[in-house]
Amino acid sequence: MEEFALIIFTICVQAAAGLMVFTAVAKQLNKTALFKTAVTISAGLAIVGFLASFLHLGHPLAAVNALTRFATSWLSREIWLNSAFTGLTVLAALLIYLKPEAKKAIDALIILAAAIGLVDVLAMASVYTSSSVAAWKSGSIVVEFYAAAISMGALLFLALSMKEDTGKMKTIVAIAVAAAFVIQAIAMIPYYNSFGASTNHALQQSYAILSGMMPAMVLKWAAILVGAVLLFLPVKEKSKDASFILGAAALVVVGQLIGRYLFFAIKIIS
Repeated sequence: MEEFALIIFTICVQAAAGLMVFTAVAKQLNKTALFKTAVTISAGLAIVGFLASFLHLGHPLAAVNALTRFATSWLSREIWLNSAFTGLTVLAALLIYLKPEAKKAIDALIILAAAIGLVDVLAMASVYTSSSVAAWKSGSIVVEFYAAAISMGALLFLALSMKEDTGKMKTIVAIAVAAAFVIQAIAMIPYYNSFGASTNHALQQSYAILSGMMPAMVLKWAAILVGAVLLFLPVKEKSKDASFILGAAALVVVGQLIGRYLFFAIKIIS
């Protein structure tokens, strides 16, 4: 239950943060668009992630105690940032529905939520890199989390905003997803391969687990790669283009979900 809750928490919040980032970018290109669906889904994902974050706490009251340690604890920073991100995103969604004419306030909320969401991803990754799990003590984990946020958020934005004027966003999304894939692969594949050469017993155990789950690892990278490639295929028919975008979004989200499952599967405390 704990690992399942953490998968839901990290994936949902990272996807929501990435979604808000690309919504903020799109609004700079089209200031009249509201992107109601994208903001609403981002708010929904943030709420689901926020609720899931409490399921993995053996003692929920410990979170209250952690709130007072913002200066020294990444967990405390994560809780505060996640709360702020969720609140701002929900507020932006509510304004879009209840007071859509307040465009300046909505734009400001989206930009602020996107910025805090990006910092929240860093805090989230830092909670794990500063833990006692040997396999997580690397800056590569930060890259993994940001790549997941960017790739999922970009494609979700494109899939949810097909009925609106997104301008050059498909090109921006395609470049962002491709770059995220390349950077994620460069950071993570050599890092996981290094486990086998390590003398650390915990890392060797993590390597053995990964070796036994190689089909899942291959599926992760194949899904993300194919999802990225779909965005670059030339399509003349609008209906087929929409199918490719939806397919790309589904593949990347599935790939990142599998990757997050593998991330928690190698949890061996050193």
